[in-house]
Amino acid sequence: MAVRHDVENLIRRGNIFYWRARVPTRFAPSRPGSRLSLSLHCSDHKKAQVIGRKLNMLMAELKMKSKEPMSKQQLQRLCEHERDVMLLHLEDAAIAARRYGRPADIEELELDLENGWAYKLLAMFGIRQHLTLREGCNGYRYLVANGVPASHIPAITTNYIELYDVRRPR
Repeated sequence: MAVRHDVENLIRRGNIFYWRARVPTRFAPSRPGSRLSLSLHCSDHKKAQVIGRKLNMLMAELKMKSKEPMSKQQLQRLCEHERDVMLLHLEDAAIAARRYGRPADIEELELDLENGWAYKLLAMFGIRQHLTLREGCNGYRYLVANGVPASHIPAITTNYIELYDVRRPR
């Protein structure tokens, strides 16, 4: 039995996801209610959602912008091509994440948090007030009140100064 998911036209049969959409009536001279059925060649729910949304967007664009009707076979080939392109793109992204990204690495997480606090300071205090982030400074008190460890404040200061210099009017 097929299981429906949050994304329109996305169905899972067993471990494999399928995209099953109606052929627009203004396209091919096909029977009313005729459908395109396309295997997404993946069992990962997140990948299937991305590909399903992309195919739904493609069909919506074709309905709105296409001036020339297509046959059901042409639509099928177009959707298969788009699916293959998305599968390659998602595979490239997965390879790059394995090669360069280490989401479980605590050092990278700390760097992201320090950068986030610098942006938060800029958002809270704006560019009209330059913060030194030394003891007694409003920004320093804000960080301490929010539980930021003192060992992170020098890195946050460096990030804040860089962001401030970029944003400040000249």
